[in-house]
Amino acid sequence: MSDPSSLSSFLRAEKNSKSREFLLTSRVIHDLMVAAASRNYDLLVYAPTVDSDGFDLILDDRDTFLPLQLKSVISGGRATEWAIHRKLLRPAPHQIEWFGFEPSPSGEGRGGGVLLIEVKANDNTADVVYRYTDLRILTAYWLGLITITPRTKQRLDRLRNELSEHPSGKVDVPRTAFLKARSPEHLLALAGLHSRFSTSWPHLLYQLARHTFEGRDLPMPEARIRSLIEHGIQQLVE
Repeated sequence: MSDPSSLSSFLRAEKNSKSREFLLTSRVIHDLMVAAASRNYDLLVYAPTVDSDGFDLILDDRDTFLPLQLKSVISGGRATEWAIHRKLLRPAPHQIEWFGFEPSPSGEGRGGGVLLIEVKANDNTADVVYRYTDLRILTAYWLGLITITPRTKQRLDRLRNELSEHPSGKVDVPRTAFLKARSPEHLLALAGLHSRFSTSWPHLLYQLARHTFEGRDLPMPEARIRSLIEHGIQQLVE
């Protein structure tokens, strides 16, 4: 039985949910700002005054503006999926057709991401693991760039349909949709923000998606692009 005065007990207690949320949000901001500083820039972080649009933070590296929803789970928790606003994950207006979504309110979104914070708390310390997903990650799954089981593929294919079914509301995003980042620096790169570990894989994924959904020409053989994307993602995840 855990010590009722321990950090683990504090984080698990329902009455401390607001404090836990603030603590973990502060941890995320700290880790990502330090990661950005390692790349020699200041990551701008904004918080909406009201959580009505489905995101908790906005990350800005001065080239990319990323709305981010935070979800957390304490080690040993039973949650396997999380309700996320459709609009957060759907593509931004200028990217709708790139990803094969309908150019209408049912296809338009914010092009944001979801960060799942896994917390393993001991008596006095808390270790965190970051798992991330967004439309680019999901598209990599849908295009067969990330190896998954047939059952997971079926679930993620259903998620794509659910994202475009209605212009509003939420969808349940399963744990299998998230990728585990090696570190906060790798997380920045996974989210498409400037990082010491950034490569060209997000741009190549856009090109492959436009080729798949719009019939656009590719600048190199498709097999080569697929290989580069797969390698780029593999370098960032565990």
